[in-house]
Amino acid sequence: MTSNIETLLAGEKALDNAPKAELADGRFCIPQHYLSYQHTLQSVEQLLLDIDFDPRYPVFVSQDNSDKHSNKNAGIYIQVGIVGIDNYKPSNAEVSQDKIVYGRKWRIEPQLPTSEIIQTVFLALKKAREHEVRELFRLETLNKTTTPFNNHHDLPLLTNSSDRLQSAKVTGPQSDPSLFKKEIEDALCRINYGGIQFELMTFMARHTGDFLVDLKVIPSNNHTLSELSNTQFISLFIKKLDVNYFLHQLMQQLIQLSDRYVDEAFTYRGFNRFSWDNNIEAIAQLSSEVRQLHKSEDAKSFTQHWQLNNYETDRSRIPVVASGALWSKLKVQLEPFSPIESTLPINFT
Repeated sequence: MTSNIETLLAGEKALDNAPKAELADGRFCIPQHYLSYQHTLQSVEQLLLDIDFDPRYPVFVSQDNSDKHSNKNAGIYIQVGIVGIDNYKPSNAEVSQDKIVYGRKWRIEPQLPTSEIIQTVFLALKKAREHEVRELFRLETLNKTTTPFNNHHDLPLLTNSSDRLQSAKVTGPQSDPSLFKKEIEDALCRINYGGIQFELMTFMARHTGDFLVDLKVIPSNNHTLSELSNTQFISLFIKKLDVNYFLHQLMQQLIQLSDRYVDEAFTYRGFNRFSWDNNIEAIAQLSSEVRQLHKSEDAKSFTQHWQLNNYETDRSRIPVVASGALWSKLKVQLEPFSPIESTLPINFT
């Protein structure tokens, strides 16, 4: 039987007496929740070698400078690169050359299960693409091109200007749908989404009280948005005749299209884990076959050790916080829930 057990990956170790699940093809495996983990820079690198996605979004793994030349495994992080045009190069420059910009660092705890590391990469790619979606949405206003949905606005400044920003807030539907239709058409004329423009095709009131908006996608030859390459139309439902609401709804739709692209294009060892083509019923059945093995009569000696390991893993994630105004706020926030004492943050003065 030993030779017929699925090989563990780097950074994984089976807990003592861990139960095994028999797969449909006769092989045996030890499910991930019966493993302990001690991932290193090298084991995460190996995982990334098995992940494939859009070549414009390379995924890197690194370690904080203080840990690179030591035996410590702390400080591991992944980072998504984005290959695109140089926004800082003058628009009249003769040569246009791509550059790489880098997203935020996503921390990888050594004890993180392998599947969760893969899912962290998946989420990092989604958020990197969302960042780009927001940057690529350009709206012309006051004869200037702006990116109102980008992530780099000065939030303290916006907060201090909240009266101005909310002065045009609409509390209910406008009474003239034909006027609103013209407002949509005007807004669409001022939108450029990474070389793509939109044309209003349908504007229709629905019996639900919502309004159906169908947009035609008009791509340019040099756009890089793969999710829109084979998309001819985008449909939106909006609840009120407010162009501001319409723009937010359009942005949400563009983000959703980006997310769906990642769902289908992201693979681990050639498997599209998050594809909507995967059979949910089959996933549920497979999960039911491996999740409760510790409850069998043969696994009684294992269960206590397994629960202790889970407890220690949870304890390792508890933050250590300093006394001060934030700690006082958090204590007030948590007090109504009366959480178990051992799960509270560790406070030091």
